[in-house]
Amino acid sequence: MFRGSLNWIPDNPSSERRQMKMSSSKAGWTLLVAVGIICVFVALGFSIGKGISNNSQLSADQEYLTLQGELIQLNTRVENMQKSFEQVSQREERAFMAAADMNIDFSRLLDRFSEENTGTDIFRYIDDIELRVYLCERLAFAEQTAYDSLAVLLVDKADQLRHTPSIWPVNGIFVSDFGARVDPFTGAVRYHKGIDISANTGTSIFAPADGTVIFCGWNGGWGMNVVIRHSDLISTRYAHCSAIDVAVGQSVQRGDLIARVGSTGRSVGPHVHYEVLRNGIQIDPEDFIIRAGFTEAAF
Repeated sequence: MFRGSLNWIPDNPSSERRQMKMSSSKAGWTLLVAVGIICVFVALGFSIGKGISNNSQLSADQEYLTLQGELIQLNTRVENMQKSFEQVSQREERAFMAAADMNIDFSRLLDRFSEENTGTDIFRYIDDIELRVYLCERLAFAEQTAYDSLAVLLVDKADQLRHTPSIWPVNGIFVSDFGARVDPFTGAVRYHKGIDISANTGTSIFAPADGTVIFCGWNGGWGMNVVIRHSDLISTRYAHCSAIDVAVGQSVQRGDLIARVGSTGRSVGPHVHYEVLRNGIQIDPEDFIIRAGFTEAAF
């Protein structure tokens, strides 16, 4: 049997030299133990690496599921925002139709998405959300432009309404309407170009709309009267006054005091002869009076 020896030679010559003898069987066992230790370390390293890999895969799966859940929530919020825009656009259509008789179709701004399930395709989900957000941005811009137009339209409408006669000029009793009637002086049928509202002498007469006074003074059968221009088309006259409280060129607003009830001119008693003129031609004033009921005008 092979036998060998190992000599240990120290660096210091004065130190004692030792000799180690090792048989082949002892060397084989030593080699086997060394190989076993190496295998254990290799297996341990492989196990640790596999555990780390499994943990990394599990962490990636959890992050993917979390991201998918957040995208689903974001998609739901975008869908709700799109529905809100649709409701706003529908109300805006009605507002335009009511304010200006304009039928504006906003449906072309609302592309419809299919309800196809995107499944686990997260990139498809992201693309759909981006498209929805783009459409919402486009619709928001269109709504802003439309609201600006509507605001200008309503301002113009408000100004027009302020200059449109809409209330009785005096708190009194309606005694004579517009059109053919029996003349109280002659008994003949004569066309009455306004309405008569009876009230006590000195009762306040108010402007039924914003405008500018263009005449104050005496004028034939109308007696002492006031004329107000409300717009390029519409003006109003208040006849048989006992006193006038405005001057030519003065701006007045709806509800401002302009004169007092009297019986000047061609009159049989204290009242206001009220006329509305379009392009200088008398039209029925009752068409311009907002009613508080079937028999009562709003004052």
